[in-house]
Amino acid sequence: MKFKNFKDNALNVLLALILITMFIGNATGQSGTSKIEGVVLDQTGAAVPGATVTIKNPATGYSRSTVTKDDGTYNFPGIPPATYVIEIEAANFKKAVNSNAKALTDSSLTVNITVEPGDITAVVDVTTGAIESVVNTQDATIGNTFVPKQITNLPTDLRRVTDLLTLQPGVTREGYTAGARSDQTNVTLDGVDINDQQTGGRTSQFDLTQSTALRLTTEAVEEFRITTTNPNANQGRSSGAQISLVTKGGTNQFHGAGFYFYRPTEFSANDFFNNRAGVERPSLARDVFGGAIGGPIVKDKLFFFYSYEGQRESSAASIVNLVPLPSLGQGIFKFRANGPGCGPKDPDPRTANCSLNLAQLNAIFPEAGINPAALAVFANAASQYPANDATTGDGFNTAGYRFNSPSTISENTHIVRFDWNINDRHQLFARGNYQWDSSTLGGAFNDTPSTRNWSHPYGYAIGHNWTINSNMINNFRYGLTRISASGQGDSSDNLISFRNVFQPLDFSRTASRVNPTINITDDFTWIKGRHTFQFGGNIRLIENKRTSFGAAFDEAVTNGSFYESAGTIIDDAVEAAGFTNIEDGLNL
Repeated sequence: MKFKNFKDNALNVLLALILITMFIGNATGQSGTSKIEGVVLDQTGAAVPGATVTIKNPATGYSRSTVTKDDGTYNFPGIPPATYVIEIEAANFKKAVNSNAKALTDSSLTVNITVEPGDITAVVDVTTGAIESVVNTQDATIGNTFVPKQITNLPTDLRRVTDLLTLQPGVTREGYTAGARSDQTNVTLDGVDINDQQTGGRTSQFDLTQSTALRLTTEAVEEFRITTTNPNANQGRSSGAQISLVTKGGTNQFHGAGFYFYRPTEFSANDFFNNRAGVERPSLARDVFGGAIGGPIVKDKLFFFYSYEGQRESSAASIVNLVPLPSLGQGIFKFRANGPGCGPKDPDPRTANCSLNLAQLNAIFPEAGINPAALAVFANAASQYPANDATTGDGFNTAGYRFNSPSTISENTHIVRFDWNINDRHQLFARGNYQWDSSTLGGAFNDTPSTRNWSHPYGYAIGHNWTINSNMINNFRYGLTRISASGQGDSSDNLISFRNVFQPLDFSRTASRVNPTINITDDFTWIKGRHTFQFGGNIRLIENKRTSFGAAFDEAVTNGSFYESAGTIIDDAVEAAGFTNIEDGLNL
């Protein structure tokens, strides 16, 4: 009985899987692969069954063959993205050749070919006559593929491929795609997960800017596709965009490139606020350099590709912080009100018409008085950080201190790939990424300590494409993506802060993050007549290890917010001294 129940349950599961996969229809195969299909016709429009169709990538020697069905159709799912030569051979027909079939990532290319009667030894070039579909009629996915020429020629600030994502309609810089949340975007490289994972598998790479766990440089990416709506089951693991990238590989010809970009401070202009505050333009010295090389190890069999990109940057950003004015350090408190010694109110709300000196303040608050230690902090801050920006603060007792905060960046990106055509049925590839980065961030003020951060993420992927026969194809991927980052805490600095008077500071300690993600995927495609069935699985093992000791001290802030925090007692005391219609200015 138990065995019978097991068989019934297994049969139900199998039927469910078959029903699900039937809706896949003309699936392209695993993420990061492509597909070519079409129909072979004679000049009367009749199907040509039994014709041998061969696709070949001349750059690597990779080839696959199949035979057209009774209705003349052929199908090549799960193939590497590339430009293929398609050859059609059939009895009593001339050999037809299409030499420019461009199969793009996560896309299906339809190439219908008409053959001419004649000797099979004769060859007809049908490249220009082929009907190649430019509109996706195979499924409901919506998206675009970016090809090498676009990746190379379109301008980006730091040669980051992810900067091109916003050129796709419906995609924002923060990662919101077609109304979906930014943390629902899924990114794969060569079919392997490279998302910047958070707790529970939530991704964060597009919360503020376009980035991924592994840096993707212009020289290393062959092409990529953004699917914004209705991704296939082999792609979608979430409701957002599905971004599939493919790294470059070697070919039968050696190819290489080198580059160097330099951007000096002299090519930058100062901003309006720095000019008004008398602060020099922020410095920027950026060097981006590197190169790539690829070629054959064994012709038509084994290939390599390697790229390196380095970035060195020394820059400064314009920062404005709140500081006390010198008068506050002298015990002179300014505000707007009606009362003894006050002049007429200026129409400018940032012009005070009343002031209280130290003796008057002590008289108003005889029990508490004014703490001389607090005045000393104010006086020292006003001297150490002289106010130069009137856009910050109340203009009576506080203002802004604008300065250029220095920072440095050092980045190193290595990407290597090997491709091995074992035979017509088996192909292997291995890809590795390694980064070593460090950066320093300026402190809260120009003489306070900087923080230093290190990051060295790495990842690798291994893939096996197995053509079991012309109707059965299996694609397997295994990959690891590991984020590793740490930060050195600030050195302590003897600064006391006053709310709304002097910017509060705390001093962080060392924090680290290690986030490995193992991704295992397998897709099996079975072509039966005019139907394509696809089965597969996608496993992600995500760890999120974090260490943070928090701040060495809590923010050292005294709460002198007279009217917001100290209650009505102070309000009553000031009003009792004869001041009425008090406006903002006492609010510390």
